[in-house]
Amino acid sequence: MNKALFFLLIFAFKILEADCADTKVKTEDSMSYGNLSPFQKAIFDEFLLIEIPSGSNINDVLTTSTSVRNKVRLAEALLFRNKPGDIQDAITILNWLLPLQNQDVSSKDYGVWSSTPAGKKFDQNWREFIGCELILIRENYSDLLPDELLMTIDASLKHAARGAIVRNVVPEYTNIAIMSAFLTEYVGTTFSEPKLKSFGIEKATDVFNLYQKHKTFSEYNSPTYYGVNMVAIALWRKYAKNQEIREMGEILEKEFWHEIALFYHAGLQNMPGPHFRSYGMDMQKYNSIIGIWIALLLDGKYPAPLPRKHGSKYFELSNIAPIFHLGWVVPQEDEIHFKEFTSERFEKRLVYSRSSEKEVTMQMKEDWMMGGLWGYRRSWSQIKTGTIHWKNENEIGWLLVPGDGKTNVRIANDVMDIYLADESTTEINLYVYASGIEKGNFKNKKWELPGINIKMDSRLKINEISVASKAELGQKCAITENYPLVLRLNYKIPKGRNTDKPLIQLHPQD
Repeated sequence: MNKALFFLLIFAFKILEADCADTKVKTEDSMSYGNLSPFQKAIFDEFLLIEIPSGSNINDVLTTSTSVRNKVRLAEALLFRNKPGDIQDAITILNWLLPLQNQDVSSKDYGVWSSTPAGKKFDQNWREFIGCELILIRENYSDLLPDELLMTIDASLKHAARGAIVRNVVPEYTNIAIMSAFLTEYVGTTFSEPKLKSFGIEKATDVFNLYQKHKTFSEYNSPTYYGVNMVAIALWRKYAKNQEIREMGEILEKEFWHEIALFYHAGLQNMPGPHFRSYGMDMQKYNSIIGIWIALLLDGKYPAPLPRKHGSKYFELSNIAPIFHLGWVVPQEDEIHFKEFTSERFEKRLVYSRSSEKEVTMQMKEDWMMGGLWGYRRSWSQIKTGTIHWKNENEIGWLLVPGDGKTNVRIANDVMDIYLADESTTEINLYVYASGIEKGNFKNKKWELPGINIKMDSRLKINEISVASKAELGQKCAITENYPLVLRLNYKIPKGRNTDKPLIQLHPQD
């Protein structure tokens, strides 16, 4: 998209926005600790209590193994609360973590903060994660911090931004690309570094254009990274120095909430697959960042996927610190999808990822939902190639076709078709969880599972049914939740099996 076309699109969006003035938008973009609702305050206070347990002081929690990213968010949260002692504790944290940045310009980790103080392990994404949090602190609390500390923050931001342009992540690396664009433009404009400013504007435009071309992000349908994306887009909308980036942020935020609303089942409190990046199968059992956004939006008035301290990946709750500083802008016609199941629907997307388009299909009914991914040959545990979710009493049952590159999955007309992706494949595995499940539930033509019956059509018979270990689920499926029993269904594949006909067809019964 050239620059003239980009401005035409912005202009058209503004006209459409004016013509649709009666379309209401739920806005929460100015928040303080004092005006948090009881539900929001309970979550916020819980995060602080986990970070600083009763009877501890701030120096007790600044250990050699603690997460530096969590601690910068803790400093941000303390400044937000601003009770007696909070400002000094935040200053202590910042003075502790700022020296953990690698400032060696010759290093590939230039501008990165150590993930933990002891390990000296550098995750290059920490430039953007911590840099963006420091910008929120700088924008909101400069009047509360000593001048010398502010000077150190400014210097650190310059190192982070300069390192980011050397790394130069591609737009498809969605969550980091959006943050990188914000970090570099903000620093470049604030400190009069034209190279950083122009880099940030160009990166933001590339991310925006890629989304407009495909109406999707490349890290597609990720309950965790969708939440990071939303934080980063809100940073564009609220704190970018460049007017074009702010306007792109407004557009993306509304369009992205709409996409999430279509792919969220309020009755099951989960997003259907397929997932290009996911850390579990049930958002009620692990803390996903988009689940935190949804919970705060619903404000405790409706069920939401937020297990908090009872779920795995509890540390993600630290994202409430930036969320409360950024607020949310959600069209009301989309908000209803988060409150209740509204309608059966089928969605199809072509998602640009790893240099080519992949096909996504999804079907959602009141009692179940399923999704399929076609064309993603990368073997990676975070990919969920095919999924079925259903309600089993008070929890979710699920089936997973793992992202091992062996299969293609397509959804159509209430049926999941599982194809071989490669004729050389000799076996595939499916994983199934439902409370009370037994090996005897799997008949040749009909699976009578707790909570659902699934009609199965295949010339293949199950070779073996066995219990999947927690280690296997973590390593091969990126499932972080704890389950009492997950069954693995193993199928042996005859040589030369055709790839253009379904290997297995699964039809959930209403």
